[in-house]
Amino acid sequence: MATIKKREGKNGVSYLIRSSCGYDLSGRHIEKSMTWKPSPGMTPRQIEKELNRQAVLFDEHCAAQGVQNGNIKFEALAKQWLEEYAEPNLRPRTVARLHQLEDRTYQAIGHIRVDKLTARHIQKFIHNLGEEGISSVKDKAKAKPGLTSLLAEMNLTQKALSEQIGVSRSVLSAICRGESTTFASAEKVAKGLGKPVSDLFVVTKAKTTLSPKTIKHYLSFISDVMQYAVRFDMIPSNPCNRVTVPSGTQAEREVYSLEEAQSFLDSLEKAPTKYRAFFVLAIYGGLRRGEILGLEWKDLDFENHVIKVQRTSLYSKDLGTFTDTTKNKTSIRSLKLPAAVFAILRQHRAEQAEDRLRQGDHWQDHDRLFTNLNGEPMHPNTPYHWLKRFCEETNQRFLGVHAFRHLNASLLINAGADVTLVSKSLGHSQVSTTLNIYSHTFEEAQARASEAIADILTFQKKA
Repeated sequence: MATIKKREGKNGVSYLIRSSCGYDLSGRHIEKSMTWKPSPGMTPRQIEKELNRQAVLFDEHCAAQGVQNGNIKFEALAKQWLEEYAEPNLRPRTVARLHQLEDRTYQAIGHIRVDKLTARHIQKFIHNLGEEGISSVKDKAKAKPGLTSLLAEMNLTQKALSEQIGVSRSVLSAICRGESTTFASAEKVAKGLGKPVSDLFVVTKAKTTLSPKTIKHYLSFISDVMQYAVRFDMIPSNPCNRVTVPSGTQAEREVYSLEEAQSFLDSLEKAPTKYRAFFVLAIYGGLRRGEILGLEWKDLDFENHVIKVQRTSLYSKDLGTFTDTTKNKTSIRSLKLPAAVFAILRQHRAEQAEDRLRQGDHWQDHDRLFTNLNGEPMHPNTPYHWLKRFCEETNQRFLGVHAFRHLNASLLINAGADVTLVSKSLGHSQVSTTLNIYSHTFEEAQARASEAIADILTFQKKA
């Protein structure tokens, strides 16, 4: 409630009205004040009545406006929110993604005061993110077969070419293995060999628009900062609640067929045991890549054939490969897997023990199932690159590591598992998540079930 103080001066009587506006982000109490001066000829009763009315109106005005510390610019508040809330409370990968959103966001709205930032400002920024040319992703290039042979014909080593064109040995080696590279690197290689880029590389044009999912990340970032301002009474409401984002079109998810899955399993017989174990776990367990890499030997019950998932292994530019909690609480789960899976895991454990003996004091014991030669946790991208090369060598379709998780879910659904069981097996936080991702698969399974019933039961239509 406002406080009133009478003041007498050379110009007559006036009243100082103060109203509390709450506290700022540092816990400092904020007040606003105004001066009211009675009109000439007003009686004491009229003055008292009008003064009380002015105090109530001023209180209401302050409550509606919120703390006037809202004159802080969005960029300053966002950095404060990242430091005081996001970094101490959110997962490292989430914080890293938020930092990636900063530059573009600050360029658009960072200069606007929080209490002046409207839904219209934010909607304009979101609309701009969906325009052509907004993405900074560059064109990609992939070497055509024969690049290594061409180097041999020219009596040119990778080392010599690397020094000649100013491309690192590791990048040039990856290019020769058939991995994608930047168009700029492809140009340097082609120029060094005296050939047009089109003769040596297949160029893939980059998509110049941001995906609806990425645009939603931007809106979520702004909304979290603005909600922080609401929490501290800096603004009365969050303008992001009135902003819409493009829905986009959901690309149809590619999944391995049963025949492809069986063919892949058969081809793994010739693969190193470590990778056989990894992808058998991916197929039979439906685990996320980080969950597989986070498994430790103590998580495996060889007697009862049960695996406990309770951590994940991830990578970020700042932290390198690091261990984190699972994606959500329900991702901590126990899975019973076939005996054949544990037979491969036993073989893998035995081979890892031999590696440990060979490394001696150089071995770093992290108890992980999947490691580098010296026992360090495997880089999260290693299985992806190995799978890509393996699929090319065996002429199989490459859909990425996560495709095996989708395969597992599809097999469970088609085997008659209900949505709750599938959700628990996959470690989803909500059953609705499973339904949203695999609604089409559930619909197909239900249709087949109906057809099966129709094959068994018949009815006569009345004439």
